[in-house]
Amino acid sequence: MKTFVRAFRWLLGEAWEKINVVGTAKELWALGKKHGMRFFIVAVLWELIEDVLFPILAIKAGMPALVPFFLVMHFEPLVYPAFFWAFRMWDRSQGREPWDPDRPAHSSYWRSAGKISVYMVAASGWYMSILTSLGHSPKIVFIFIALMGAFGFIHERIWHDSNYGIGDNGQGDPDHVFFRRVFAKTATYTVISTTILGSLLKVFAGSVPWGVLASCQLMGLGLYLVFEAVWARSKWGVATTSRPSPVPTPVGSIEAAEVLVVSGGNYGPINM
Repeated sequence: MKTFVRAFRWLLGEAWEKINVVGTAKELWALGKKHGMRFFIVAVLWELIEDVLFPILAIKAGMPALVPFFLVMHFEPLVYPAFFWAFRMWDRSQGREPWDPDRPAHSSYWRSAGKISVYMVAASGWYMSILTSLGHSPKIVFIFIALMGAFGFIHERIWHDSNYGIGDNGQGDPDHVFFRRVFAKTATYTVISTTILGSLLKVFAGSVPWGVLASCQLMGLGLYLVFEAVWARSKWGVATTSRPSPVPTPVGSIEAAEVLVVSGGNYGPINM
């Protein structure tokens, strides 16, 4: 009974957060101050999509039971990282950030696309066999593959910009991928995959069959872990990182001096 009460309170809290316009506006404004106006704009647009457009589409499609689902669910943990990645790509195209990460080697976009494509081809058969054998529409699998292809690629590129779990192994490989990185990538990918597949099952099947979801995701987790460990030992699509050479600090008056600041791999002049 206590578990039911906690779950009911959580549902009410999530629903209230969605309809509490003033509170949501304050939260978005605070995020905008922290991450910039462009993030504020896309965050507001996403709130409108999630809280207004999705429920309207559910009603138009004759599935009003999905309205509470969209009022409770929060997809920000999936879309916000994608927004930040898109911002970083734009900044890189404008020369505000270096393209390559701050380490000896980096992966090409073809490597990232190849990794997620090979995995999705291998995993799709398992998803299709389980879901269709239980009477679910193949459409769920096709949409899932399309969404995970896109989010999986972004997931790869976000992790590519992180140096977590990469370092010198003491055996002549300064860009060695340690298992903790493989495990962490598997965990974050599984969270994304579970959220998307569970949402699709709710939309198209009317409910989330937790046993089916668990079977699919446990297989997906194991397969991704193996694939990621194998790819970590492969050098296909890996190239040596080239970064700008440091510019000597100009000599002159303090008013006219420009110092090149190198911080975390980000290069840019600061007027002093």
